[in-house]
Amino acid sequence: MSDLMSLLSLGSAGITAQNSGVSIATNNVANANTVGYSRQRVDIESLLGAPNVGGVRTGSPQRLGDSILQQRIRGAASNLEMSRSFAASTLSLEQTLMGGGDSIDQQLAAMFSRFGAVSASPTDLPARTAAVGAAGELVAGIGRRAAELDAQHTEANERIRAKVAEITDLARQLAETNLQIARTNNPVLKDERDRVATKLSALVGGNAKIDPDGQMRFVLDGGAVLVDGQRAAKLGAKTDPVTQNANVVVIDGNSERDVTTAIGGGSLGADLKHRDQTLVGARTALDQLAFDITASANAVHTAHAGADGVSGRPLFKPIGAVTGAAAAMGLDPDVEADPEKLALAAIGTGPGDNTGALAMFKLAQGKVASGGRTLTGAAQDLVTTVATEASRAKSDVARDELVAEHLAGLRDSLAGVDIQEELTNLARFEHAASAMTKFVTTIDEMLGTLIDRL
Repeated sequence: MSDLMSLLSLGSAGITAQNSGVSIATNNVANANTVGYSRQRVDIESLLGAPNVGGVRTGSPQRLGDSILQQRIRGAASNLEMSRSFAASTLSLEQTLMGGGDSIDQQLAAMFSRFGAVSASPTDLPARTAAVGAAGELVAGIGRRAAELDAQHTEANERIRAKVAEITDLARQLAETNLQIARTNNPVLKDERDRVATKLSALVGGNAKIDPDGQMRFVLDGGAVLVDGQRAAKLGAKTDPVTQNANVVVIDGNSERDVTTAIGGGSLGADLKHRDQTLVGARTALDQLAFDITASANAVHTAHAGADGVSGRPLFKPIGAVTGAAAAMGLDPDVEADPEKLALAAIGTGPGDNTGALAMFKLAQGKVASGGRTLTGAAQDLVTTVATEASRAKSDVARDELVAEHLAGLRDSLAGVDIQEELTNLARFEHAASAMTKFVTTIDEMLGTLIDRL
């Protein structure tokens, strides 16, 4: 009878093992469309026993996946979100510089054209007024773009602050998930941890890896530790009193570490690059252009006389420094109020002379801008530089999308759910469970017969 009881126990364990297989196969099929789900496999192990009695037991479900592949997926997510965010920012900047009416080079060309026209009739008040108006439109165009660059700078800081808060929340979630995994080793929690880590990478770049103790560590670019097992640091945004930039700092207890210049991935890295490199470059170029226009035009204008015979008047308000020149640029109030004061004549020649007008017209061909360029060339270079960067960013998006799709395909082949395979497994386990049920029924009948005879 003891042998029959052992067989009954063996059959019971067999049914349990096959039912576990059914449950896991069913769970895999149910999660076939769950984003980030890694298929599981039942862990069935044969037991050693006497010659006639062995057995089977089931362990915890095994989660299929590859940590190295997952690291590459996180890296791809970081690169893709950085290129997407940077492309969107640079395209917006390109539209700012080119859109909203005539571009700066077109407004420059229009101003020089008006001076060419007025040189034919320097005493004609409408022609003088048109020349002053064209200069005013150039000033307005440069000032508007300077204001829009400032607005983009403010928006970039707002995005940075919002993402810093989101990253801090994700870091906390990652640490909490590490804690739960340490307690239960649940494969579903490991999927959740991978999803959180991928979101973090997409936001801030960095590197996540599993330590020997099974806990995930997340390290930012530059080496600052954001998550160490069950402990998470915070990310903060501190306003620089001079630049008004939101600088990114890692706050761990009482210590702070500025990581602004170290972050080079994710959408946060894109915002930092856009703010600290692209926008700074565009604003510097715009300021330099405004300064060069003002200085060169004023040099010509002050050397000639208006219709009233007075010389030494500037065409634009004098600017003392390159920094902030675009916002400070403006027409001289006297010339703006009275086009007769536009200096179109050589000193002492009278209002009918056009020497000053021709000198202003010829300024269009002079290499008076920084770098030995014409003013129009410098204005075109400002837009071309941003347009080239935007084009490169769009190419980066296409490249990073291909890489991300390729890695996603690799993950699906390794850890994704194959419906046909799972249905095959389901049938296999169901058949085995039915066989074990028959086995248990037979043993039970034998025991019943034995008991009756006793």
